[in-house]
Amino acid sequence: MDEELKRLMDLLKSDPEKAIAEIRKTSKDVDAIANYIKEYREEDRSQRDGQVGVIQRDKSLAGNKIQKMVKIYINHAQNIVETLSAFIIGKPVTLIPSEDNNLSELVKQIWRVNRIDSKILKSTIVKLSQTQVAMNFYINDIEPNSILNKILVSLKLKAQAKEIKVKVLDNTTGVMTPYFDSAGNMILFMWQYSTSSDGQTINHVEIWDETTKFYLNDESSKMIIIESPPHGFDRIPMVYDDQRDPQWYPVKSPVDRHEVALSKLGDANDYSGHPILITEGEVVGMPTKDESGKHFNIPIKYDDEGNEIKGKVSFLEAKTAPESNKLEIEKLEDIISYGSSVPNLSLNKLKDLGNVAEKTVKLMFLGTELKAELMRSNTRTFIERCLNVLISGITKTTNTSLATEGQTLYYDIHFNSILPSDIAERVETVTKAVDSGLMSKETGIGLIDLVEDIKDEMDKIALETKIKDPVEPIE
Repeated sequence: MDEELKRLMDLLKSDPEKAIAEIRKTSKDVDAIANYIKEYREEDRSQRDGQVGVIQRDKSLAGNKIQKMVKIYINHAQNIVETLSAFIIGKPVTLIPSEDNNLSELVKQIWRVNRIDSKILKSTIVKLSQTQVAMNFYINDIEPNSILNKILVSLKLKAQAKEIKVKVLDNTTGVMTPYFDSAGNMILFMWQYSTSSDGQTINHVEIWDETTKFYLNDESSKMIIIESPPHGFDRIPMVYDDQRDPQWYPVKSPVDRHEVALSKLGDANDYSGHPILITEGEVVGMPTKDESGKHFNIPIKYDDEGNEIKGKVSFLEAKTAPESNKLEIEKLEDIISYGSSVPNLSLNKLKDLGNVAEKTVKLMFLGTELKAELMRSNTRTFIERCLNVLISGITKTTNTSLATEGQTLYYDIHFNSILPSDIAERVETVTKAVDSGLMSKETGIGLIDLVEDIKDEMDKIALETKIKDPVEPIE
């Protein structure tokens, strides 16, 4: 056992609270992550001086009245995070095993039953918005008539007593802390959360090492180890990933300015965007900006010689203000799109495109594809770790008879694009390439991207060909 790990494990058993505090030192800034979540989910715009919540503050008026300032919140953060996540892994990846055997088939079914593709997409969204995420693999008892056992029976595999499950951890429900050694290897993982029962708040701590899961709580007023069973994997069953800042932070300045500019424009329209009627007579009062129609009553006075003295009301306005505002807002949108690599996909923008060829669409989204491709390297590692943890749980606990097959099984990971494609154009191109001998049918089927299992599709084609063109018996 690693010396650092041994020291922490001994400390955990002798003084749990001290061990937890020491592990917790390596946590990311919890307050900073809480602010990311508030900005992303709760429209909190009071964290930076340039944000609309700081600039557009409500004003106090006479008579204890409050003048509400216009605050327009635009979901730039969600749009950047979710769009980029969809480009990275919005379409399920294709897992290509090094060999087809019972283990690879079982991995495929567990992957499908646990909907791991959707969990990886969720994990990507959590990482890009909260800067860290973890997927927790664990082993549960299984019912004989469960979906997985039905699948195993159909595959002529032995039914299982236990199954592997997966859940995504994020910072809205607890605090995650990976603990790395000097070589950068994760030797511990800690998850902390709280629950309430009968008015009492109970703190819970779960810690995983290579073989064991330790569960602790302070229900007895002191943090103690409640249980420490083996977790059933040959490694920490936690796949962790992180990044330094939320995905929208490189463009946070133009994003803040865009919301402020639109909010100020809304305020200006409330004052001057509706008809104003000027009359003469006794002044009734100054209308507020919240009223749709404005009415000023101007008094008429007379001097000692009987000459009329009239008041006057008018708005001071810059003749070029509308064009200037429009230019600023459009430029801000361009800067946000360029800086985040996420294009403006508003309905008007898409309508202006008209009917364009597939290659033109791909060129238009080249910036987003480049950004997604750069980020796929981390996602590929994340998926590979998921597969390795999954295989370790199968071969160590749920299906030990497949251990030999696990020694040689590995996967290639192919990412698929969510961009719309012209199927007719693609089929025509692939057909020409296959007919001319420049491409195999298997590669062509993969390029057309209409089926999940290419090998199964090849078998169906071969069978149909055999039925249509049976071999004539030799007389």
